[in-house]
Amino acid sequence: MLSKHAVKIGGILVLLYVVCLLWRVTITDPAVATLHTTSLKLAFPGFKGYDVLSVVWGAVLTFVYGYVASAVWHGLHKNCCSGK
Repeated sequence: MLSKHAVKIGGILVLLYVVCLLWRVTITDPAVATLHTTSLKLAFPGFKGYDVLSVVWGAVLTFVYGYVASAVWHGLHKNCCSGK
């Protein structure tokens, strides 16, 4: 059960990460664009910018963050998905 939920959570977070990357296209203020890039660099160690390798690395880390968060959640709430 953990694996199934963890993959779903990781996938949802990757979709949100993609939305975050696409949001960058709509930013017109250079100060906000700099803040956005700096925030991504802080959240994803190894993220250097909008090159392909950094974007893929960010997606991998996002999935891992979601998977780990789900594992921790299931560890703390063992019966959360048992239907009881």
